[in-house]
Amino acid sequence: MERHYPEPPELAPTPEPYSHVVRCGETVYIAGQVAFDDENRIVGVGDPHRQAEQVWANIERAARAAGSSLAEVVKITVFVKDIRDAKAEVEVRQRLFEQGRYPVCTQVQVANLGLPELLMEVDAVAVIDAGH
Repeated sequence: MERHYPEPPELAPTPEPYSHVVRCGETVYIAGQVAFDDENRIVGVGDPHRQAEQVWANIERAARAAGSSLAEVVKITVFVKDIRDAKAEVEVRQRLFEQGRYPVCTQVQVANLGLPELLMEVDAVAVIDAGH
């Protein structure tokens, strides 16, 4: 199966050797996204709601670059440094998806996310709509 490695123009290049997104056939794999802006600066230090918004904006950008969309996200894994911040991510996600059409989700509390200011990370799997 052919693989494509689109580079989302609104996301800063990855700081390590990995891709933000890989399209393999009709499936899109999106690397864990954190609250980095387009210059790899942390957005919303100390604010889990703002970080969740940035994380989901980054997921949307990656999905779009691969020919998919946020509505086509079917599975996510949410990593939170403090489980109490999970509520903020859930509230943002609930607003972004049609009721009853939420992605499958696994949520995990972790010791850290690489930088002390990062509160959460979300990776995703999406599909390509038959119309694309």
